[in-house]
Amino acid sequence: MNAPTIDESKLPEAMQILSDANVLMTEKDCESDSAVQQELETLQDRLRALTGNQKLQISSFKRYDAVSSLETAARGALMSPPEKEDITDGQIKEIVLNILQHDEVETDWWLGYLKLNTGLKNLTDYIFYPALVGLDRDSSMEQIADKIIADMHSA
Repeated sequence: MNAPTIDESKLPEAMQILSDANVLMTEKDCESDSAVQQELETLQDRLRALTGNQKLQISSFKRYDAVSSLETAARGALMSPPEKEDITDGQIKEIVLNILQHDEVETDWWLGYLKLNTGLKNLTDYIFYPALVGLDRDSSMEQIADKIIADMHSA
């Protein structure tokens, strides 16, 4: 099980790229201005080269500031995407029991990791809205982990 890591030395450049892209996407005409489109493509290429993630879409960071800080958005961009692995029920339980002890970026990464590796599309409901998946609203993280594991095996 590979935990997420961030190369801190790349953080300033990632922040600059995302900031520049956000300005373009919110203040310029990205739809019909070919010069703006080219500039945005260049920023996307730089971000992909920096992160090593060729699937990363810079457009997904448009208006990042509505939900997080620039640093948080850049940290998220620098994390490699979760991969499908063979993980045990015990590993799933360990992740769930500790998921809320991470910062926002790592929590999001672990939620994506669990979603990918359990096959449960509504995985965030288990953690944040347990009543939506048939648990008591005040369920413990251990009860939530047990429910995730049970539902993963019955899916």
